[in-house]
Amino acid sequence: MNAQNPENDVTIQRLVRLFLKGLATIIPIALTLLIVLWLAGLAENGVGFLIKLVLPESLYIRGMGLVGGIALVMAIGLLSQVWLFRKLIEFGEGALERMPLVKSVFRATKDFVDYFSSEDGSRFGQAVMVRHPELKIGVMGFVTREDFSELPFGEEGEVAVYLPLSYQIAGYTIFVPREWLEPIDLPFEESIRLMLTAAMSRRKIRPKENH
Repeated sequence: MNAQNPENDVTIQRLVRLFLKGLATIIPIALTLLIVLWLAGLAENGVGFLIKLVLPESLYIRGMGLVGGIALVMAIGLLSQVWLFRKLIEFGEGALERMPLVKSVFRATKDFVDYFSSEDGSRFGQAVMVRHPELKIGVMGFVTREDFSELPFGEEGEVAVYLPLSYQIAGYTIFVPREWLEPIDLPFEESIRLMLTAAMSRRKIRPKENH
C-alpha cells in the first residue's frame, strides 16, 4: 500500500477551503441577482404586454415593461393617498375577504406586508432575548404586539414575541410576561439577519442608531 503524502492532503484541504470561500462569495450575489432578474422579468413580460397593446411593436424597446412596472407601482402608491382610490381598493379588499379560502391567504399576506411597509418605525419590533426564569437558555426574537385590547386573549403585562427559525421564514409566536424579555441593542435588520442565519453571520454588527 502506498503511504499517503501529507503535502497532498494539505494541498487538497487548501483547495477545498478556497472552493468553499468561492461559493460563500458567489451564492449570496447569485441568489440576489436571480431574484431581481425574476422580478424584472415579471414586470417586463406583464406590463410590457400591456404596453404592446397600445404601442406599435416597432416602437417598443425592451425594458419599457420594467420601467412601466416601476412607474405603475409608484403611481398606485401616489393614488393610494386619494380618498376615492382608497375606497375602490377597500371595495376590492372587501370582496376578497368574503371569498372562502382566499380570504385567509389575503388577510395573512396583507397583515405581513402592512407590518413591514409601515412608515412608523416603531412598528418594527424590538429585538429581544426571551429568558425563562427557570431555564438557563435564551431565545432571540422580536416583539410583534404589546396591546391585546382588540383580541379575546392576552393578559396585562403580556407581549407577543416572534421567534424565527434559522434559514427560513417560518417561526413561532409565543406570549410571555414582559419581565422575561431582555432588550437587544441592535437595529431591526441586523437582529433579524442574526436570527435567520443561526447567529453564524460573521459580518460586523452595526450599533443601533438613537433618533
